[in-house]
Amino acid sequence: MNRRALVLVAALVLAVAGVAAVVITSQRFGATDGNAAVSTSGPTVLAPPKSDEAAVDFDWQRIAGDEFDGTKVDTRKWSVYDGFDQASNTKWSAKQCTVTGGVLTLTGAADHAGTTCGMSWQGEQVYGRWEVRARFPAPAAIAYDPVFLLWPENDDKAAVGELDFAEEYDPNRQYIESWLHGPGDVQVAYERKYVDLTQWHNYAVEWQASHITCYIDGVPWVGYADPEGIPSQPMHLVLQQNFVPRTKADVPPIKSTVEVDWVRIYR
Repeated sequence: MNRRALVLVAALVLAVAGVAAVVITSQRFGATDGNAAVSTSGPTVLAPPKSDEAAVDFDWQRIAGDEFDGTKVDTRKWSVYDGFDQASNTKWSAKQCTVTGGVLTLTGAADHAGTTCGMSWQGEQVYGRWEVRARFPAPAAIAYDPVFLLWPENDDKAAVGELDFAEEYDPNRQYIESWLHGPGDVQVAYERKYVDLTQWHNYAVEWQASHITCYIDGVPWVGYADPEGIPSQPMHLVLQQNFVPRTKADVPPIKSTVEVDWVRIYR
């Protein structure tokens, strides 16, 4: 066989092999023809979240809130704790709740009494959504435990329940916890998430009859779905920094603060 014939045969073999490869590839991926097995599209691009707010991402309907644009706490919206509470063994002082530069600051004082700030929203509802933009500066006293929660209108936690959607026990402010206390004074569950709380984040909770979901920066991080453990009576938002010394070494505490940029309430 001459050289020209060898070249022609080799070309024919390569052509047959190419057709076979296309057919095999088509069969492998379920294509009905050779062209269908070839993809010319690029990688799938997922749309980014609308924002770092759960309310924006999930189109919640806003009904109330506070941007803290004044020079003091708006007592038309908030009830500010003042005086000693024997039940919690806490000395609350309205002077520890201040507003300046568009930010609410809850301050736990560096005194033996643990004088601190607590305030509750003047308006209850059954089910809804809340979002709070805040940061927790560090270092902080181990005895100061800030918490954002939903508290029953009738103050009967044992019967109604309580939902702590952002609670902190770490003096370095490096994790957040959520606690669900169900009706009948039952501790249903709790979860912890490690995140740098010294940075600004948005903490949200969605409370519905069928479920409770907590969010950080618009991303769900914990959910509760047992209807028997979900409160079903009117509740309101509370922002407070508890004073809970564990040992004598925790007293007096160092000054500890929580900064809140805004609070927004939704249906």
